[in-house]
Amino acid sequence: KNRDDSIDMKFIRFRFLKNEYYGLLHNQQVRVYSDAPWNGGKPLDQLVSINDAVLLSPCQPGKVIAAAINYPGITGLTEKTNEPLVFIKPSSSVIGPDETIVSPFNDVLVWGECELGIVIGNKLSKATTEEAQSAIFGYTIGNDVSCENVLERDHHLARSKAADTFCVLGPWIDTEFSPDQQMISGYHNESLLREGHLNERLWKEVELIKWLSTWITLEPGDVVLTGAPSRVRDREYLKNGDNFRCVIEGLGELSNPFKLAV
Repeated sequence: KNRDDSIDMKFIRFRFLKNEYYGLLHNQQVRVYSDAPWNGGKPLDQLVSINDAVLLSPCQPGKVIAAAINYPGITGLTEKTNEPLVFIKPSSSVIGPDETIVSPFNDVLVWGECELGIVIGNKLSKATTEEAQSAIFGYTIGNDVSCENVLERDHHLARSKAADTFCVLGPWIDTEFSPDQQMISGYHNESLLREGHLNERLWKEVELIKWLSTWITLEPGDVVLTGAPSRVRDREYLKNGDNFRCVIEGLGELSNPFKLAV
């Protein structure tokens, strides 16, 4: 990439004076873009202080495809596991940094899961390895909010994963981040619940999206979540006023309060 390597390439989506924009964040200043970069957006001659901007989810994906059972020690991992468990979270479930996760179920247990997210920059179908690599626009942090199912049905039915506000993305998309041995951690309030390293993932980013593209078309702005690391203590469930925080070393952190709708 022909650019100054000292510049962090962090794309954000933000609200400023009641309007929403895409922009490139650098040194507390945001260069406003005409549209999302993957939609052909170009930089405009307009700067906004990050202190005057309200961060939103960094993209508005048509779909979020989430992979589960992608770290060692995860519940459900067996010797017969030969591909990721995959489910879809809809665009209507997506919220951004500091927005409130609201459970519509007052009698169902809810929890958060910290994950690395891949933001797709090019349309991808039946991709080669090279096409899959070039289709990665950048990386973001995801919180795959989940709730218990009823009647012990399939854990990954839409009711468990797809409620409004159950997919947190942010705070930005880093186009220069390179997943390797960075730590990924999830905190319920300030208690560490999940922890791992990105290089422990069973299916890495290129392999994962190449495989996905064999059976589902990935489109610009879509997000692929790559699974949560295993728990380091017993699961805790979110209660009114709680907070869940996702941290990926070198990429940032994503924090959201929780409440019940009723």
